[in-house]
Amino acid sequence: MNPKVSMGLRILFGLFCLVFGLNKFLDFMPFPPLPEVAQNLMEIYAESGFMKIIGVIEILGGLALLTNKFVPLALTFLVAIMFNAVLFHALHDMANIGGAIVGMILGLLLVFVNKDRFSELFST
Repeated sequence: MNPKVSMGLRILFGLFCLVFGLNKFLDFMPFPPLPEVAQNLMEIYAESGFMKIIGVIEILGGLALLTNKFVPLALTFLVAIMFNAVLFHALHDMANIGGAIVGMILGLLLVFVNKDRFSELFST
């Protein structure tokens, strides 16, 4: 892939994760209304501190992508978070799945771009 395109994807996904991570602390983008079961689950996540941990990982991962440091490690954590976000929305809040899908696609594209750096993970 063109190095400028891969750098653009890395910066875009880094900003995406940084913004959503910061939102877990600063609440500048309110969550849309959720169905009752999804709302109950989000309340459990918030009260347990789980969402703060996810926010910290998103912030650190986003900064790693923006500075081009520890990219494979950041992608490992961030793609896992995006996968869980897609699952959450697919099972509990399909109407708001768009952002999670965008994040997942960006993350998977970056894994593909950096596939040589992940080769050890996929070797037998």
